[in-house]
Amino acid sequence: MLKVKIGEKEFEYLTSLETEEFYNGSSRRTLTVNCAADAIGLDELNALLTEENLAQIVMTNTEGIPVYRDPNDDGVAEIDHYDPIVNYFDGYVLKLSCGITSVMTQPETPDTPAVYEEQIVFKIGKRTYIEEQLHKLGL
Repeated sequence: MLKVKIGEKEFEYLTSLETEEFYNGSSRRTLTVNCAADAIGLDELNALLTEENLAQIVMTNTEGIPVYRDPNDDGVAEIDHYDPIVNYFDGYVLKLSCGITSVMTQPETPDTPAVYEEQIVFKIGKRTYIEEQLHKLGL
């Protein structure tokens, strides 16, 4: 299960993509996160995406790395449990977009039409180097 923690709120997400993108006249790092339409309320998410809450984002895959053990000492290992994979994202303090988008979940085939699903999608970004230095100066 994939979970994202922003501020004190933790909720499930479907996909995330960290990339470099040209936005507002500059190239900057962005993080785009897709969630199920019922994962969190849109108003609640919009209120959550503040600079203070976005200072550190924690994304966790709870079904991460399998840990094996050999219970019978016969050389046959079994999965004992999964250790979570945790990623920390710092500095993504700019809310670039937040809304509900229609996303293709299954492509068109000769026998079936494409399937679309509404998902909550939010995009956050980092300041550029110059923007960060100006912010530290209080400008």
